[in-house]
Amino acid sequence: MRRFVLVNLLFLGLAACGSSSNSIPYAEPNELMGEEIDRRITQIPYQHREELFNNLLWLSQAGEQAIPSLLNGLKHEDPKVRSNCAWVLGKVGDRRTIPELQRVAQDKNEQVRLEVARSLVTLGDMSQAPTLIGGLDSDKVQVRYLCHEALKSSTGRDFDFDHLSENSESRHQSVWRWRNWWSEQSGDSWFAKQYADENGLTESGELVVSPEPPAAPDGETKGPEKQDPSPVEGEKKSKS
Repeated sequence: MRRFVLVNLLFLGLAACGSSSNSIPYAEPNELMGEEIDRRITQIPYQHREELFNNLLWLSQAGEQAIPSLLNGLKHEDPKVRSNCAWVLGKVGDRRTIPELQRVAQDKNEQVRLEVARSLVTLGDMSQAPTLIGGLDSDKVQVRYLCHEALKSSTGRDFDFDHLSENSESRHQSVWRWRNWWSEQSGDSWFAKQYADENGLTESGELVVSPEPPAAPDGETKGPEKQDPSPVEGEKKSKS
């Protein structure tokens, strides 16, 4: 498995260096369809929830002919457009878009980075797994869920991660298992070890238990110290 992942990463890295969307012929829409695709992408900043989802679903169903406009959307000034275009490209599922997605994997906006990583992992580029594993520690339940679903569907693993759990210690242990898995695949042992150090875990992912102070030996247990008598009480006792 480790060898497969490393070979896959090497292949994808070479593809990123030697390919460009400008040199890949995609099916072109007719004039009316092209205008509709572009119109729907320009509407993304103003849409929310169900309206936005239905729009993105329509774009994904447009398939290959929507890819050129979606790739242009990855360069849009609005991070909402960039992130949603990345999501749609993942849904379209055309592996020829991998190099273009890789070029924006380090976007300055966190949401864009996560959506790009999700799409790349879905398309088979496992080099973005660390980004999704990092998202498992998000304060947002939805982000944790989406990152875990992408990892789980791409690897077939779960590691008992519960995105709804309010037990941070339990979540940290599950995240460590994900990190340890990636360390084994990539050979980067620091990825798991650093996380263990930062979150009070042993190198095997268990919680560090502070040792209890040793009990006092038998016969040496000290009781409360007796206070010295006041000078007046001392004088009285000496006279008697």
